[in-house]
Amino acid sequence: MAKPKKTFELNFVTVLIFIIIVGIIVFVVGRFSGNAKTGEKQDEEISNTEPSAEQVQSKIYSNNVVILDLVNLSDKWQIVEKQNGSIIFYIQGPSIQNEDGTTDDIRINVYVEKSDMTNEEMRTQLLEHSIYSTIEYTKTQLIDDVQWREFEAENKGVKAKILAVMLDGYMYAIEIVGQENLYTQYYNEAMRTAMTIKIANRIPEDTASTVIYNYTNLYDIKTGGTQYLLNSLNLNQTVENTNEILPEEYSDYKFTGIKYSDFKDAMTKYMTEDVLKKEFSEFIDYNGTLYMKDITGSQSDYMIEEITVKSIKGVETTYEVRKQNMNNYITLVQNITLKYENGTCVVSNVEA
Repeated sequence: MAKPKKTFELNFVTVLIFIIIVGIIVFVVGRFSGNAKTGEKQDEEISNTEPSAEQVQSKIYSNNVVILDLVNLSDKWQIVEKQNGSIIFYIQGPSIQNEDGTTDDIRINVYVEKSDMTNEEMRTQLLEHSIYSTIEYTKTQLIDDVQWREFEAENKGVKAKILAVMLDGYMYAIEIVGQENLYTQYYNEAMRTAMTIKIANRIPEDTASTVIYNYTNLYDIKTGGTQYLLNSLNLNQTVENTNEILPEEYSDYKFTGIKYSDFKDAMTKYMTEDVLKKEFSEFIDYNGTLYMKDITGSQSDYMIEEITVKSIKGVETTYEVRKQNMNNYITLVQNITLKYENGTCVVSNVEA
């Protein structure tokens, strides 16, 4: 009887040791896995803005100067479209009311200011003339193919992260700023939002001036006489006159012998087809042939005096064009809007 009992005891001890070993292995693996996950979470960088499989939607906001994706912000954040100096708008974040009646908050400020500084001069300006007691340049940050300068700043319990860049004669900046407790709590979602910033395409000043001058010249020639404009384009007469009778509303339009497509191609180097039809309605397309209302006027005595940017809306930039009459010095103001169409900068709207 002793032998079987001894065998049972040996088997029980073996099983117990096996269970303990398995338990230790499970505990060690569990801790290692937990630590690895914690490490992965801590090592996750804010600059990684690639959308995950779960995050495929966007919440785009644009004020027609800059574009931001707000998908990473909670409902506690609100856009405030209020301009204050160089701040063109801001995103108000959560706030806390203190016992002494003061309020702690966090916000994202977006700045745009016309400036001729270089990026290096802008960096020096921020470092030497900052409102913060301490500010430090940390690195460059590539966002949407633009190299932004990144700064960290602090002043009396307020912390800030600033991204700034000089581009096409303008300084752009986005600033996350708030009391330290809220800054720490909401920094990640704010920074992920800042990293989605895109700048609307600005038209170079020389390009804008050239297009506006060319368009204005064509319009002024037409004012002097429609035939003068047609002669200036030097288009070939390739259409045979079949003495086609036009509808009554076009009875005062005459045959030109020019394909309308040739005329349109020449004119849409400087303007959209909509502007061509609206501002040069003396020229029409009838069955593919150009017909023209023969009008003779007086040559314009207005000369362009100044061109300034008035507004930017998406892909369109509107300029205020001031002209002065060379005879009586009367000033004429026009709003001329430009955009890129098929790679060419053209006039897309004209308002007196």
